[in-house]
Amino acid sequence: MKVERVNENKIKVLIDSDEARELNITPAKISENAPEVQKMFWRAIHMAEENGEFSLDGAKLFVETIPSYENGIGMMITRVCSEDELEKAIDNCSYKGKIRRSELRPTENAPKKQRKYIYKFRDFEAVCSAAEQLKGKYFGGSVMYKMGDEFYLYLTPADALSAYESDIILPEFGSKVPHGQYAHGRLNEYGEVMIDKDALEIIDKYFCHTV
Repeated sequence: MKVERVNENKIKVLIDSDEARELNITPAKISENAPEVQKMFWRAIHMAEENGEFSLDGAKLFVETIPSYENGIGMMITRVCSEDELEKAIDNCSYKGKIRRSELRPTENAPKKQRKYIYKFRDFEAVCSAAEQLKGKYFGGSVMYKMGDEFYLYLTPADALSAYESDIILPEFGSKVPHGQYAHGRLNEYGEVMIDKDALEIIDKYFCHTV
C-alpha cells in the first residue's frame, strides 16, 4: 500500500493488484464499505498519521475511487469538517456519474482523536485473551482496574487504527462501558488499580503465553 499526501486535507491511497487480491479488496467492496475495506481504510489513515501527512481529528471523510489507476485500486480520501465542505467535495469529484461514491463518517469504529474507552470483562482469563488478540494491533495507553469480581481496561488509543482494532476485537471478550468519563471516575473512586501503565503489554508478556 502506498499513501501520498495531495494536500493537508486529502491523501491518495494506491494498492497494487497483488495486495488487493491478498486483502480481498475490490471496487465493488469499496462501494459496499465491506469490513475488509474498513480495515484497509484505517490502516491507510494510520500510515498517513504516522508520517505527519494527515490528521483525522474527528472529521468526516469522503472517499472516491480512481478508475484510471490500472495497476490495482486507487482511492482519494478527503477530510471534511462541515456539511458545506462535504458538498464541495462531492461537487469537485472528478468521476461523478461514472462510479458510486461512498461517504465514510467516523462512528463507533472510527474514533475522534484522543478518544477514551473502557471495557468490562467477567474474569481475568477474558482480559488475557483480549490482550493476546490485540498484540501488535493496538498502540496507546492501557490501565487495568478491578471492581467487585469484574476487570476493566481503560484504553487511550494512540491513533485511529488502534482504536478501530480494539473496537473490532474486544467485544468478543468483554463489553464496552457507556459514559466512559463517568465510568472512569467511578473506577478511580471504587475500583482498584491492578496495572497502572501499559497493562495490555504487561498482561501479554507475563500472563498470556500459550504453551
